Amino acid sequence: MRTVRELQPIAQRLDGFAFAKQMGPFVLMQRPDTKAKAPGGDDWATETAPLPHGAVRPSHAPVDYEDLLIATLPPPAKDGSLQLIVGRSPDCDVVLVDAAVSQKHAAIEWDGRTGVLRELGSANGTFLNGIRIGSRAVLRTGDELSFGDSHFVYLLSGELHARLLRRWPDPKP
Repeated sequence: MRTVRELQPIAQRLDGFAFAKQMGPFVLMQRPDTKAKAPGGDDWATETAPLPHGAVRPSHAPVDYEDLLIATLPPPAKDGSLQLIVGRSPDCDVVLVDAAVSQKHAAIEWDGRTGVLRELGSANGTFLNGIRIGSRAVLRTGDELSFGDSHFVYLLSGELHARLLRRWPDPKP
């Protein structure tokens, strides 16, 4: 994994298409494990509606953007499809050292245009934007994913490239 800070010079050097070719069609930006409540302290997700226990996760505390980690992806198949397995097993594409994550916890399937998050029968569930998914859910750029106590933001590579350029303008006049 690379930090956002390490990817900034790459984003400045490459146009959006070349950046996406190098990074893959999407990225997973990892948030550090923060067991503390977000500022304001309210666990709004469980206090606003009587949802089943374990169906909703609280929002996350803010983090320093430059230090977020970006998971690198395997190259897509010739048809543009890609499957990314997330779990504790060393055989997974994204290996998480997290006791709350199953050996093979979840998968992200890319069909060449759209990402789908698929639950692989994990013990603690897979969460999309704080809500536990059933078997699968379509992903949109900016979605927050949680596997055990590990938290990620799903971004299309073009969106990450644009964010990197906005965050650090080109120093050349």
